[in-house]
Amino acid sequence: MAKCQNLQTTSISTASSRETSLAAKPIRGEKYQQGNSTLPSPEIVAKRLGVVPTKEASAKTWQRAWRLHKRLIPLLHSTDSCKPPDSSLNIACMWWKSLSGNDKSSPVYDKGLAYDLLPSFWRNIVRLRRLFPRLHHGNVELRTAYIDVQINDIVKLLREGSNANDSNETAMIQLICMGAGYDTRGVKMLERNTVDRVVELDLPEVVHAKERLFERLCKRRPWLKNISMPTLIPSDFNNISDLRQKLLDAVVSLREEEDNEQMKQQNWHTIFVFEGVMIYLDDGIPSALLDVCSRILKDNKLVGSLIFADRLENVPGGDYDLGVKEVQNNGWVLKDWCPKPGLA
Repeated sequence: MAKCQNLQTTSISTASSRETSLAAKPIRGEKYQQGNSTLPSPEIVAKRLGVVPTKEASAKTWQRAWRLHKRLIPLLHSTDSCKPPDSSLNIACMWWKSLSGNDKSSPVYDKGLAYDLLPSFWRNIVRLRRLFPRLHHGNVELRTAYIDVQINDIVKLLREGSNANDSNETAMIQLICMGAGYDTRGVKMLERNTVDRVVELDLPEVVHAKERLFERLCKRRPWLKNISMPTLIPSDFNNISDLRQKLLDAVVSLREEEDNEQMKQQNWHTIFVFEGVMIYLDDGIPSALLDVCSRILKDNKLVGSLIFADRLENVPGGDYDLGVKEVQNNGWVLKDWCPKPGLA
């Protein structure tokens, strides 16, 4: 997990962070499963983030817990009218995030937002979260907490800077979630007025399913109809040329909006977020994605940040120097480095 700032733009003095195909695709990150002495223990990372550490358990226990959940997913969605397809553990993550999102003692408590995305009746099992061993959902909670904190820190610094400069320009934040899956972070940030605009990209089948999930979510949380919900864009990240064009269209729309007088008074900052995406992509694609994001900002004279909770290409463990080199090679400067165990 890390936070970076774009090297190639006229950048503010703020830190920024950075940290597909279907589930049948081999996980590129499997090669990182070898022993990594550079990775800190879950306890160290959890302490920094204010999260309860995952349970100490054998690899067999973790595998057994995952196999059980995998068998239960068809049952949990047997009456789900939205019928979201599974892709890169998206459905599992949806349940894991609802467990921590319903925990009032957790820094990622979301007042039932992730819970409201789940199917009726079966979602009540989340209310028994204390009975769930703190394994996979605790690991995902670490990266959720990290990303949320970094987004909030960037936004706070940007808006405090605008006020301190006594400028007519308002700091406006665009959040671009790369491979957002069925995550509710974008909605959460809009609901809390943390950011002003959210764009989410993922595979076409995931995007279409999320549109159905959002319809259900708005029925359960009617006040969401008063906000501009995330813009969902279908894209296969392994097709770099397609992704580049779609990202460019999303960014260029900001420039077009600046044609009116009100938008000219707004200073847009784009935050790219990657969470558990890169491990599912073809070799060479993760680095290419970082480069594309950086170049789009530079070419459009925009400033931005990158937050990721993922596996960087060419960085098999938690080696800081390798992390610095990898992000610099793709147009970013590393501002914060918080590696953790796990594939992502």
